[in-house]
Amino acid sequence: MRLALLAGLALCACAGYTHGDERFSYDGGPSASGGTDAGDAGTDAGIDAGADAGTDAGCTALSLNTTSIFDDCFLHIAATGSVSVDPSNCIVNINTGTGYFCTGRAAGPHDAFDGGCSNFACISSSLPGTILCVTGATTSCSIIVDGGP
Repeated sequence: MRLALLAGLALCACAGYTHGDERFSYDGGPSASGGTDAGDAGTDAGIDAGADAGTDAGCTALSLNTTSIFDDCFLHIAATGSVSVDPSNCIVNINTGTGYFCTGRAAGPHDAFDGGCSNFACISSSLPGTILCVTGATTSCSIIVDGGP
């Protein structure tokens, strides 16, 4: 059996079979061998791709002068506080109503918050909403901005 297998391999090696023209890939195009960059594809993906998405969404103006805030970071109480988002620079100012303040930046149509409350780093997916603050390596607290009186 081994002899037949060796004879078959020798026959294939001597038969002169080729691998075809290696300059072309399976899709018929030339293969890239050390090639160069084709350059930028341009600014538009064609008429069926739609218009450009435009500039950054920025933030949405928000002014809640008397809103319910549940402070579970500092005094663990409910209070009446205020929240403002300045749409010209997306700066957020929050007065928790408990003597503590949060500042940072808002982004997007729902005013996602990234900033700090006193000495804690805090984030929120929206304002009004729940602000999560890191208080330690494995601990956190929350401040809930209700949005209503």
